[in-house]
Amino acid sequence: MSWSRTRAVTAIATVLVATTSLTACGSDDGQQAGSSASTASAGFPVTLKNTFGETTITKKPERIVTLGWNAQDVVYALGETPVGMPKVTYGPTAAGVTAWDAGKFDASKTELLDTSDKFPFEKIAALKPDVILAPYEGFDAATYKTLSDIAPTVAYPGAPWQTTWQDQTLLVGEALGKKAEAEKLITGIKDKIAQVASEHPEFKGKTITVGSFGTDNYVYMPTDPRVQILNEMGFVNAPGVDKLQAANTKKEFAVTISKEKVPDVDADVVVAYVDGLGAQKFDADPVYSSLAAVKRGSAYVMEDQQVISGMSAVSVLSVPWVLDKIVPNLAKAAQAAG
Repeated sequence: MSWSRTRAVTAIATVLVATTSLTACGSDDGQQAGSSASTASAGFPVTLKNTFGETTITKKPERIVTLGWNAQDVVYALGETPVGMPKVTYGPTAAGVTAWDAGKFDASKTELLDTSDKFPFEKIAALKPDVILAPYEGFDAATYKTLSDIAPTVAYPGAPWQTTWQDQTLLVGEALGKKAEAEKLITGIKDKIAQVASEHPEFKGKTITVGSFGTDNYVYMPTDPRVQILNEMGFVNAPGVDKLQAANTKKEFAVTISKEKVPDVDADVVVAYVDGLGAQKFDADPVYSSLAAVKRGSAYVMEDQQVISGMSAVSVLSVPWVLDKIVPNLAKAAQAAG
């Protein structure tokens, strides 16, 4: 996942306006006119705020496009099916989706969109969406404008890539007219996390750092959902992480540090993503091996991209899937920390 994207949207906007205008004049006109009397669905219109302003959805969306990491998870969990969603390129299944979405994805109903470099605006427009859901994203105002020209776009409400999993769920639920169902999903996940915390008192009060180490070294901030869910399980942020956050004037979800500064973010438990470097090289490196967490065996070193993705893309579907895989190793690390 890139931390920022540069979108070439100016030239493409004209194409989209023409595309959407032709769509409005197409063969569906009669059908749309015939249904106009029933557009006042219960709970609509609904207006949702975002970092660029606000979006109004006038009726219950039927054709849903999702962008970012997690919106499709909430859509599936609410019993809906998107017509378009991003193709997964990090830790994908053979179908090109996440492991936790594999049982719900149907290629005959949902088109996978290549969003790795830029948004395929024409393909999105061709799907004729009623709404575009992107509550966990990082695009700019120009991209938001272009997407909004296609369909009402539910963008992220604060800083890029830092919407809590709870807010993501609520935003999607409200956009689809299923706020009550979304609230139930949130309660269910909170109960599951609380159960994990109760079953593992060794987590409570242990300091934690989550970072990616190798060619580049960066540390995830307390505003990042993958850190927040560990906090919800009882862990507290390491002093070095809090110090980085205090200096994080750009409000980034992760902060790059030099390799020599890695010891500054040592913690009782260090969750280290090393899928690019490899566990053996991580353990053998003189800087990484100098960490107290590595020396005492309280570093949880992760190479499996699907598990890393599940821990990173926090959602109402990924949490149950990934907890079964990470909790035993987190428990071992926390116990080793003493």
